[in-house]
Amino acid sequence: MSPPALRYNTEFLALAGPALDEQREVLPAHDIVNRRARVEAFIRNASGAFTLPNHIGHKVYHTTSKDGHQVAIHHVWKKAVTGDKQPAVLHIHGGGYICLGAVDSVPSLASFVDMTGVPMLSVDYRLAPEAAYPLPLDDCWAALEWVQSNATSLQIDPARIAVMGESAGGGLAAGLVLLARDRKFSPPVAKQILVYPMLDDRTVEDPTDGLAVFHINDVLTGWKAYLGKLYEKDDVPAYAAAARVSDISGLPPLYLDVGQLDLFLREDFAYVQKFVEANLPVEFHIYEGVPHAFQRFAPASRVAKQAVANRCNAMLDF
Repeated sequence: MSPPALRYNTEFLALAGPALDEQREVLPAHDIVNRRARVEAFIRNASGAFTLPNHIGHKVYHTTSKDGHQVAIHHVWKKAVTGDKQPAVLHIHGGGYICLGAVDSVPSLASFVDMTGVPMLSVDYRLAPEAAYPLPLDDCWAALEWVQSNATSLQIDPARIAVMGESAGGGLAAGLVLLARDRKFSPPVAKQILVYPMLDDRTVEDPTDGLAVFHINDVLTGWKAYLGKLYEKDDVPAYAAAARVSDISGLPPLYLDVGQLDLFLREDFAYVQKFVEANLPVEFHIYEGVPHAFQRFAPASRVAKQAVANRCNAMLDF
């Protein structure tokens, strides 16, 4: 008897069907302009006319990156939660390394902050290909240093700063944590929360037979834009593609979740396995029958609600 074929979660598909269909057009590899337009329309239409709740604060700060570029940092916090020594999350948004900005994450950050009380600070890093590696990572590093340096005025505990990112933002988050370890950032990053992260530039095939929605052409486009001259080279540094890391000693606890139909499942699983083999703290979730960014397509589905609850728990446990 042959094994059952991959398929979508039934409830997820019923709720996400129209949105999934709108994203099925396969764009040519390396078409930056049309990808940006499609992804930005999808994310911004999903958020609708968002109005920040009165009890949630939002302020934009700026810091200077290595080459003098001014990096915006969007601070989102719950006004009712006060006092020193709060934990905080430095957030890095997704977008395949080529699109979106920190402001596009504010609606979802506000929701996380409301549910957890944990303040979040999202980095508006520069996008590829206009700013290829290492510039986006440099921007994230500058933001991490700024958050730590301003911990007192932000009323957060510098020893309880986690780094969180989704998709390409998860890849940047993983690279940032490696950089922080090797540069002896102190106090060290307390935790890394990676949501379906984009970690391996060597991923070139789709094992889901098209169910992933985020097409392999999108993956190839993102990596070529981000890596620039390093693309398809053997000496890509782990700071750029964390899946290439050989030594994970000294890294903070890892939380990672990913859908079973996500193109990044195998590379994410392999990354988690490194933590398992090294006996480092790790929490890992695979959600059956859902693709990349599944909570964006069907936020009311049980699987999306479970994923959000798990991410909130990860934000509260460090």
